[in-house]
Amino acid sequence: MIRHIWNLVHGSNNLWTTWIKTYHLKGTSIWEVKAPQTCSWNWRKLLKLRHIARPLIRHIIGNGLGTSLWFDNLHPDGSIRLKWSSRVIYDSGLPKKAKVSSIVHGDQWVWPCSMSIDLLEIKNRMPSYNPNSSLEDGIK
Repeated sequence: MIRHIWNLVHGSNNLWTTWIKTYHLKGTSIWEVKAPQTCSWNWRKLLKLRHIARPLIRHIIGNGLGTSLWFDNLHPDGSIRLKWSSRVIYDSGLPKKAKVSSIVHGDQWVWPCSMSIDLLEIKNRMPSYNPNSSLEDGIK
């Protein structure tokens, strides 16, 4: 079951992941989707395993186009949305569906100007490496 989560995050192009992305995710991240009241046992079980899969999937930032800024596991402390409140998203002025590319310009991190203490903490604790705009994002 964890492998299915990996396939959804990694962007595997098979019939199952395409179907799940179309009918269950509908443009949202596997990390943010909620289990509906009427869903299959398999889908509910898969969603309950996300907390186990999340620390095993780390995003390596290239151009930032394939990684969710708020929900994917790119920060040293894990998912920004899980570690900090949704207020951070509001304070940043960036949309909930923002990709990391929205804070990457060239090969530099460029965070929005904000007086939010949480946003400053996130910025200060970001990895010391710079993104590489000539590469696609990766997962390890």
